[in-house]
Amino acid sequence: MEIEREIINGNGLKVPCVTFKPPNPIGAVVAVHGYGGLKEEMMGVAWHMAEKGFVVGAIDLRGHGEHLLDLDRDILLDIETAISHFRPFGKVTAVGHSLGGRLSLISSADYAIGISPALNRTFSPQTKELLEERRDYRVRRSKCTVFNILNDLPQFQPDESRSLIIYGSRDVLEIMSECAKLKSGDTQVIQIDKTLHNDIFLFGQTFETITQKLHEWYV
Repeated sequence: MEIEREIINGNGLKVPCVTFKPPNPIGAVVAVHGYGGLKEEMMGVAWHMAEKGFVVGAIDLRGHGEHLLDLDRDILLDIETAISHFRPFGKVTAVGHSLGGRLSLISSADYAIGISPALNRTFSPQTKELLEERRDYRVRRSKCTVFNILNDLPQFQPDESRSLIIYGSRDVLEIMSECAKLKSGDTQVIQIDKTLHNDIFLFGQTFETITQKLHEWYV
């Protein structure tokens, strides 16, 4: 398997990426971190998907990691730029955590998996305080906050044929509530036992759930 660092150019942007290229790929995946994260946090997910035969690009969103732009309302363009870049390898699945999960689910990818996706438009003062205390220091942002961005992003439109949502049994309360509502709708929703919001993307059961769904979609 080839692993390389690259800069994805498109839409006037430069999106930092680490790409995993197995021989004879069957499709492509864009892996997207959450607020206050960076592409390196998604390496475990990326590696497991690459082992199953997918070209995987783990990217930095603006305001994070090596991305040169500050966080702003055009953040969806980062993932769209990566999706376009990987289309030559076949159908593209976007897999994201938290903010990245929300972006993945509303993106133009052929398929999408949201891991603890931040689907809410509003959050409690306690959740906001916790996020600001534990994640803000890792983000370079302009005047808008992540809550402004989440409020302005398009709403996720459930579609079982192209989307999967995974969340933790010890997740953020608002995310657990929103995911529970979707269970009776048109999206497959799976809860991973014992997992927190900040570690769910490191669990073997999460990897297995993702790769099983990719197998259904592609094979």
